[in-house]
Amino acid sequence: MSHPPLQAAELAYSPEGIPFSPRFDDIYHSRSGGLAQARNVFLAGNGLPGRWQGHDHFVICETGFGLGLSFLATWQAWRADPQRCARLHFISCELHPFRAADLSRLYAQLLSEDAELQALAAELIAQWPVLVPGFHRLELAGGQVVLTLLLGDALHWLPKLLAQVDAFYLDGFAPAKNPQLWQAPLFKQFSRLAASAATLATYTVAGEVRRGLAEAGFQVERVAGFGGKRQMLVGQFRGQRHRPVPASQKQALIIGAGIAGASLAERLAARGWRISLLERAAGPASGASGNHAGAYRPVVSQDDNLQARLTRAAFLYGRRRIAALPESITGWCGALQLARHSEEAQRFARIAEHWPAELLQAVDAEQASQLAGQALSGGGLFFPLAGWLNPPSLVRALLAACGPALQTHYGVAVEHLRQQDGQWQALDADGQLLGSAPVLILANAAEAARWAPELALNSDTRVVSHLPASASSVHTVVCRAGYLTPAHAGLACLGSSPLREGGSEAQAHADNLALLSAMLPEASAETQATTPAGRVCARPGTPDRLPIAGALADAAGFQPKHAGSLHLAPRRAGLYALTGFGARGLVWSGLLAEMLASQIAGEPLPIERELVHAVDPARFLARQAERG
Repeated sequence: MSHPPLQAAELAYSPEGIPFSPRFDDIYHSRSGGLAQARNVFLAGNGLPGRWQGHDHFVICETGFGLGLSFLATWQAWRADPQRCARLHFISCELHPFRAADLSRLYAQLLSEDAELQALAAELIAQWPVLVPGFHRLELAGGQVVLTLLLGDALHWLPKLLAQVDAFYLDGFAPAKNPQLWQAPLFKQFSRLAASAATLATYTVAGEVRRGLAEAGFQVERVAGFGGKRQMLVGQFRGQRHRPVPASQKQALIIGAGIAGASLAERLAARGWRISLLERAAGPASGASGNHAGAYRPVVSQDDNLQARLTRAAFLYGRRRIAALPESITGWCGALQLARHSEEAQRFARIAEHWPAELLQAVDAEQASQLAGQALSGGGLFFPLAGWLNPPSLVRALLAACGPALQTHYGVAVEHLRQQDGQWQALDADGQLLGSAPVLILANAAEAARWAPELALNSDTRVVSHLPASASSVHTVVCRAGYLTPAHAGLACLGSSPLREGGSEAQAHADNLALLSAMLPEASAETQATTPAGRVCARPGTPDRLPIAGALADAAGFQPKHAGSLHLAPRRAGLYALTGFGARGLVWSGLLAEMLASQIAGEPLPIERELVHAVDPARFLARQAERG
């Protein structure tokens, strides 16, 4: 694996009753109280709440989440401030996070006298992530407070963070107890991330900390301390850094009303944007997003490759987002990925050893059959949090969540795009204006390549078979080269085999039934003897099997030197793409829409740098340049 499994924090107390870490032999907060320390050291030391007033968004980065008391105190102060910023981003690293149950016990003790903080803590616990390494974005207070947890070693994850930070909370265990969190490489990351006039505060005034921060570009000074400490440290970044100016108009034009376009519309609307959505078909979810049901599960690999990392992050984020859309039709019944042979079963078992059982478990044939309620061909992996979705209901729920910020235009075919006076304009075949905005996003599957021919989108037409519930009913999603969902509204979905060039839909249905036999050897003969009804849909993907999300590159200005530095590649101002989902649109759409909306709005990104580059539309131009 590319990283060690997380080791959760151990719940323990010092003789004085203060939460204590046996691993670091140190207490989690001052003897004067964790909330008081947060308010006096970290908020006051960074000039908060005053400094976030008047901002569209404000970004805080913390080096040790610990009990989360600094986050809760900051959230409470933000709520109480009538002049607060519209969105508060709080990014926090934690090598040894607490389990949700242990946090609940701690909060019951520490917050017993503050009903407001108890309510905030309960909202946090309800979204607490599965303890796996990586970025975890939690949206609280109706999405106005965004907590991005970086679970794992801060020195591993902070270099992968793309953000501009306004205030730093240096809140790890004492330098003598945990020196790794107080060293020059970490301070250099603060310098890389700092916005102009960024501030910092910490309880320690250790000499090596002062010198390291000064060398990293911060002007630091000792001020009166809190509690039993005579002094604490505050500082300000000396450098100047251009911060992307958010679009003043906050207007966007999206082409495509499938899962990609709907997801992005909802994410932009949550940021106060107004959106015009243009769709060629007579209504939303007309393509692959119109399928009756689709599997929703992560993927795993022994080397935890880019696709596995992206899909896992998107799966976990999407579960939280979908929970906020109760109108969507879902079945969280778990999903089985069956091994094709004994060697794969052994590999699955080794993979499962590295992950918490909450995320995945190795199961044998008997266990798998019990979970499915049908005799299966073998064992494999079980994903307890997985399940199935009805894509049209999810698209409708996303569009409804936009409220009055969204205007939809169906039955309109965009034939031409042009940029004029800083506005992107969409025109029909007769040259009539269909819509205009400073920002335009191509979320129209393979058609995006009409205006960005460098995108290496391939055509992939698939057939999904609809089976009556009585024919092959299962209690959980079953996957093995294809997938079978439990029945919804009397129909189960089996898929999805390619509609080959020159082939027939009937042959594709027969291929689906062959997939069924490989998964359920005892599938009824009646099912095998009939040609089921179903649905044909296109689901374009990419050669590297990763999606496309980001600003479109300027092909004319792209040079070979940009191939190794995609972030320096010239871009087509205001033009973006969200497409190439292939078979994983249901899972990828939510997180990638959040990533793209964050890019457009100039906010911290919810995924690591390597994943951002892996889905960058400019990667195809880079590969062309590398090939000469």
